[in-house]
Amino acid sequence: MHVAVILCSFTSISDGNGEQTVLRGVQTSLLSMYIPSKPFTCLDGSLTVPFEFVNDDYCDCQDGSDEPGTSACSNGQFFCENKGYLGTLIPSHFVGDGICDCCDGSDEYETTIVCNNTCFELTQKFQAVRDARRTLHEAGIAKKKEIIAKSKAITSERQEHFNKLEQDLNNLENDLKEKEKLKQEAEVPEYAAKEKNQKLWEENRAMQQVMVRDQQIREIFVDLDTNEDSLVSIDELQKHTELDINQENEFTVEEVRSILGSDSVNFNEFNAIVFEKISNSYQSSPEPTTPTLEPTPLPEPSIYSATTPSSILEKHGYEEEEVTTTSSSYKDNEEENNNDRDDYHESSSVSTSLEHEKHIHASLAPEYDDETKVLIQIADQARNEYNQVKEKIIQIKRQIQDFKKQSDVDLGPNNDYAPILDECFDYDEREYTYRICMFKTAKQISKGGSSQVTIGYWDSWSGPKDDKYLKMKYSNGATCWNGPPRSLTVTLKCGTEQKLSDVREPSRCEYTMTFETPLACDETIANRSLHPGHVEF
Repeated sequence: MHVAVILCSFTSISDGNGEQTVLRGVQTSLLSMYIPSKPFTCLDGSLTVPFEFVNDDYCDCQDGSDEPGTSACSNGQFFCENKGYLGTLIPSHFVGDGICDCCDGSDEYETTIVCNNTCFELTQKFQAVRDARRTLHEAGIAKKKEIIAKSKAITSERQEHFNKLEQDLNNLENDLKEKEKLKQEAEVPEYAAKEKNQKLWEENRAMQQVMVRDQQIREIFVDLDTNEDSLVSIDELQKHTELDINQENEFTVEEVRSILGSDSVNFNEFNAIVFEKISNSYQSSPEPTTPTLEPTPLPEPSIYSATTPSSILEKHGYEEEEVTTTSSSYKDNEEENNNDRDDYHESSSVSTSLEHEKHIHASLAPEYDDETKVLIQIADQARNEYNQVKEKIIQIKRQIQDFKKQSDVDLGPNNDYAPILDECFDYDEREYTYRICMFKTAKQISKGGSSQVTIGYWDSWSGPKDDKYLKMKYSNGATCWNGPPRSLTVTLKCGTEQKLSDVREPSRCEYTMTFETPLACDETIANRSLHPGHVEF
């Protein structure tokens, strides 16, 4: 029984010097572990059994390594030699199941099933695929060399430009110090001249404010002094009910006295005590309508006439200055007699102090004198020259910073992907255009151009350990509605031109792209020689 099993467990293989008998189902690399003259130790080291236990259709080893040629172990593996093609491993329970799994049919050695040997056809197909791949990589490598040659020239120019930027920056920083010194020297006399003009203007404005306030006080005092006795009394002020704080009640004598501080006040007292209390609320009395009078003799001079003695003006607190007067002589025209006091008793409302102050503060400063204008022009020119140099420095520093950032990017082995740094490529679909700018950003743009969404920003290379430059990772894109931030994985593929050949969204907010480029072509694959009738595996 054991002898029959053992005989079926062996097969003959060619080693180039003739045929030799080896254990069925064992990989060539493991044959040294299966020596018929020695006990067999399970490949996991868990057990040692007599060699006749190997392929006896009974599973002794936990790892199934004692039954490589039978289906006894559920976790065992059977090696298809597949002569002329690629050797492959299949689960050992496929052995003898009536289905041809190995292209040479070696898995069905115990059955009556006749398996056609398809290894030759598979070899032909494999050869065709491999040749096409080699041809693609060969053409791609030729273009890759062209691209890299141009890139090296561009990189050299960029380095020279970077060196020039650093030199220009050094020169401009020295120039900026000089321009700053000239600017400061020009601003000193400019500032002094401006301060002088400002001071003069403020003094003049203050004088105007005093004059306006003084004129207002006079106008209000005259308007209140209806009996022209050079005093403002309780009776005269009480007529102006707009001054009553409590408008619901009568404007009482006591309330008026609290404003005047006494029963009556002269001009100086009015100026010192009363004016600030009433200026914001005061309204002038309307001009009474009087009938046309017959000509009358010239009235006695009053304190308001042009002939008023200076002593009387001083009694009112007035200075001798130009004052609008009434007519000093009898006029044939009757209307002249009705306008004796028009300059003091105007029909319009008397402006309040607040209104005058608002007008004064709103006024603009006068133009500078010619000398100051020249100093300002000189200082402006110095400032402009300083700012121009400063702006150039900012721009150059930005360029240097961008160059250094690019220099820190991992551009693949031997900087192979330097030629596409910052280059952008588009892929059009029905609704969107997908755009990737290498080592920078990836975006989804609506065909209407109304919106665009950032899929991700350059993160890192994310290929497998043995070829990390196979894939690119873009992350931290725009956040999906109630979802994660968008991200993108780009698979690089050898091609004769640079293009995006596929874009998908296999999972929500997770995108994939395939980018074809000569830069991903492998020179090792391109240089594989072709041997007619021989396939390298």
